[in-house]
Amino acid sequence: MNIVNIGGAFFKAALTNMGHNVYLVGFESNCDWPVTHPFTASRLVNHLESVGFEPDVLIYCDNGNLPYILDPQNLPWLNFWYSIDTYCNPWHIPYAHGFDLALVAQKDFVPLFTNEGIKAVWLPLFCQHSLASQEFSSERDVPVSFVGHVGHKNNKDRLPFLQRFRRIHPLVMYQGDFVPLFSRSKIVLNQLAFGEVNFRCFEAAACGAALLTETCDNGLDELFVIGQEILPTYPHNDAAKAAQIAKDALAKPNLAQIAKAGQGAVLKRHTDLVRARFLEQEWSSLLKSDQKSVRLKKELDRRTTLVASAFGVLASEESNESRRNLYQKIFTNAVGNKSTERDL
Repeated sequence: MNIVNIGGAFFKAALTNMGHNVYLVGFESNCDWPVTHPFTASRLVNHLESVGFEPDVLIYCDNGNLPYILDPQNLPWLNFWYSIDTYCNPWHIPYAHGFDLALVAQKDFVPLFTNEGIKAVWLPLFCQHSLASQEFSSERDVPVSFVGHVGHKNNKDRLPFLQRFRRIHPLVMYQGDFVPLFSRSKIVLNQLAFGEVNFRCFEAAACGAALLTETCDNGLDELFVIGQEILPTYPHNDAAKAAQIAKDALAKPNLAQIAKAGQGAVLKRHTDLVRARFLEQEWSSLLKSDQKSVRLKKELDRRTTLVASAFGVLASEESNESRRNLYQKIFTNAVGNKSTERDL
């Protein structure tokens, strides 16, 4: 299959290893088509025709706060939208009307899509198969570690939480490549922004460390056996409880067993390869039912208006004047039943 991957290249390695041809489009310079600003469906079609790539499926993976493609409802191929940070990007939901299937990373958010008449399924996050299958040294000289950003605008509680934890229990903190530190850690501490099951859950376990994360919904207890594959969880921002769990775990002989079970769970159930196989099943079913024809022939006008409402949301929040004017134009044109493509 020929697959266009817009945004995050989360599935590229797995899909390529499975024999698919993947053409990556994004803002990064190493993409097959590096772009510098959002584009329309027709511009993407023209570009792919110019390079001789004929897609069967398009997958757009959320990797930021702004949309790459302005009119996804006009894409002539079966298309998927992977919404990851739904909790801080409410425009994701109306934007999903432009796609044949919404893949939702956080389980509790799936009804927000389906209640709006959007075909959506839960596709949890994961880690790379190449990481989970590595052999790491059994020598673990770091009792508890944390790797991640501490000043993100969407998670102002993180740094105070880590500082409180550190006053109670030793904690090695770092920003950057997590693998060197996680592979030396007995326990990896994870803190959440919005009760989400984030990438770190899978990455920490994949590196052979015991995951210590918050109590949350979004399917955590379906993804891992708590107490056996990851450590018992702690209440949101309760540094004292988190530190006590870490202290107790470090004193018990079964800590390494939990870490090993967690790594095995990730390798078996939560890698990019496992998720890519799920994607294969979904697109095979939708291609047989010709789902894209429903979008392009029966529902295009309705979907255009609904997608435009996402840009209305973005326009109301955008501080950059150029982007705000663009989003407002998309919204206004759709409401006035004008041709969006003509004016962009």
